[in-house]
Amino acid sequence: MRLDSTVATVALYLIIITLSSSSLSSSDAFSAHQISNPPSFSRAIVHDDANRNHHHFKTKQSSTNKQKQKHFVVASRSITTKLHVASNAGGSGSGNGNGNSSNTNTNSSLRMPTDRASTVVSTAFEALGEKDQYDAVLTGLCAKILDGKYQPNSSSSSNAGNEDVAIDGNGSDGGTSVGTTATQRAFENLRDPIRLMNEMNARKIQASERSLMALIDATAVTQDPRAMSSILSLSLRNGSLNSYGALQTNVLPFPPSPNSSISRITNNNNRRTTRSERLQKLPPLPTDERDIESAAAITTLTTAATCLLLQTGVGEMLVGFENYEYVSPLAGLTLAAMGTVGVVDNFFDVLSMGGSLLVKTNADRLPDAVTEAEVAKAEDMPFELGSGKLTSNITRGLTRLLSVDTERECQCEAASFFVAYSLGLPCFSLRPNALEAAVLMFESHKQDDLDDDGSGGGSMNALDTLLSDAGMMKMLVWLLAPVAMESSLHPQLIASEPREARGLLKRLEEKASFFGVEDILEGILHFDGDDEEKLQERGDLLRWAYAEADLLLRDNKSTIVELSERLIGGASTIGDCVAVIEEW
Repeated sequence: MRLDSTVATVALYLIIITLSSSSLSSSDAFSAHQISNPPSFSRAIVHDDANRNHHHFKTKQSSTNKQKQKHFVVASRSITTKLHVASNAGGSGSGNGNGNSSNTNTNSSLRMPTDRASTVVSTAFEALGEKDQYDAVLTGLCAKILDGKYQPNSSSSSNAGNEDVAIDGNGSDGGTSVGTTATQRAFENLRDPIRLMNEMNARKIQASERSLMALIDATAVTQDPRAMSSILSLSLRNGSLNSYGALQTNVLPFPPSPNSSISRITNNNNRRTTRSERLQKLPPLPTDERDIESAAAITTLTTAATCLLLQTGVGEMLVGFENYEYVSPLAGLTLAAMGTVGVVDNFFDVLSMGGSLLVKTNADRLPDAVTEAEVAKAEDMPFELGSGKLTSNITRGLTRLLSVDTERECQCEAASFFVAYSLGLPCFSLRPNALEAAVLMFESHKQDDLDDDGSGGGSMNALDTLLSDAGMMKMLVWLLAPVAMESSLHPQLIASEPREARGLLKRLEEKASFFGVEDILEGILHFDGDDEEKLQERGDLLRWAYAEADLLLRDNKSTIVELSERLIGGASTIGDCVAVIEEW
């Protein structure tokens, strides 16, 4: 075999022959591998370009540093080219038939396009404007978080020695951060996007709609309200959001006393009234008896199915031939009784009028006891039979159990999301509940030692306290928004739950002592007075919040309709919903 003409290759062969007793073919194979895999100058070029782009976001490099980097890139590229030419020369002169020379040519020829591609990417990135570069990096970071492939940069962390925390698609860290809270893990996973947003705000570079949508989606993965509040606050300072919390002043707080004066400006008219006067005009809070309705429907279906089954051959097998002749008539009688009850409950007035007319027509033929008997009234019937309530509960329960209305559900979800966003609540649950609301209120009262980037050592509380009169009203309006939306379109509440708002008040009262906020909560809910006065006060508060939710939704009907249509499509994310409200 011919040796390569370069000094490096000859020296390599001499060292191998001196230190080992391997065959000549083994030395040739090892030499071909060394030539086909030269030192990673191409990786040095890519690493240098990545560092150059990273420092470009922090500070502008001097012209001297840029010139040095260009010289380094050119020198590295020339070294790589020389190695490539040398390997081609050695391969073309090789007469070995074991295929090593062909592998050398193939591997070396494949390495050069990679170097050129990395150079093209670097050149294209430098050709972008400063704003586009920031948007590209921010969008890329958020895409990695959403794909579950992102690892925070531990070298930039203030806590040295901590392991990297990789976030998965469910917002968890896989158990790598032992001893840290969920909020700390959320800020750790959003460390780089938060720092990038801080740098953009410092340099007065406004983020694009696309990058903000990706940032909000990445934050929603963490499922942490403090992280969401921090990101939205940074976006507000960036000047990219205009509608978040913009309607807080449109909600009237609940006055402390019935004689308190309130005013609302509508159509440039300032209307003044008192709390008691307005409450007299407000509609009652919608209620339903879904437990009773569901139980009535299940009982009716079970009884009817059992009776029908007993009248078939299967029923004979179940109860036995000896008992079937007794059970079968009983099942038929039960079905007939159920039908009779349904007819009487729905057509009691018709039957009563028809019976009265029949008695009067045949009064001379009937005994006096019948003609002198009083006509039965629906109020006197047992179990409220004749009022239609019994069959109404059954039909409502069947509707609740069997119907699936995606459009109705999306309308309620759109109302909930719009109210939360427009009132500045960093909780974008499409189906709010009392437990989540109570946790958010208690958590908002705690102070976390977090810096602006989420690390320890500071005293930033990214979440404004909600344990106040205004915060309580916002939470109740959020819980009652789906109820107001559904009740304005449908006579029966199925997708929304009107009891969640009252459940929030109950949970707050039960857990106030555990979190040490009894005095604060007493000033908000006014615990003074007997139980009847408390119940009346709570009822007035809920009616007030329901009226504010209904008014807020009616004033922004077009936005909610568009948001509902987007949710019905089934492919919308939190960022897409924000885009609808912000009119991007």
